[in-house]
Amino acid sequence: MERTNGTPILLKQVTEIRDGLRKETVVVEANGLYYIKGDTVYLTFDEQYEGRTVKNVVKIHEDEVVVLRSGAVKMRHTFRKHKETVGTYENELARWSLKTKTDEVRYQYNEKAKKGQLFFSYILQLAERDAGRYKVTILFREERT
Repeated sequence: MERTNGTPILLKQVTEIRDGLRKETVVVEANGLYYIKGDTVYLTFDEQYEGRTVKNVVKIHEDEVVVLRSGAVKMRHTFRKHKETVGTYENELARWSLKTKTDEVRYQYNEKAKKGQLFFSYILQLAERDAGRYKVTILFREERT
């Protein structure tokens, strides 16, 4: 992987979903890239969804996280601390509107250790129906060559 396009990273994303009594945890581990453009941090990585690839771009700026997904799943959503936001989620079967109320956005990067952590939590409405509380943690560290 060329460093001109960013720093190669090892990334682990853990999503905890609580919907009533139901609790689900989804873990994605991937190689990706970390880079900074202006005052925005970018994390890019691919994940597998039902045997197909989904490209993910996570943009982090102050109290805001933008998640862009393309491929087998298409999604564009902005999470802003203490705000309600609207976006879309789409797969080969259908397209849904998303509405979230984001409680928390925290990002930190340790330059010395070359690792970072992003945490954000929100309540999701999918197609105007409550779909639970989500907590997303992304841990990443520079890949040692």
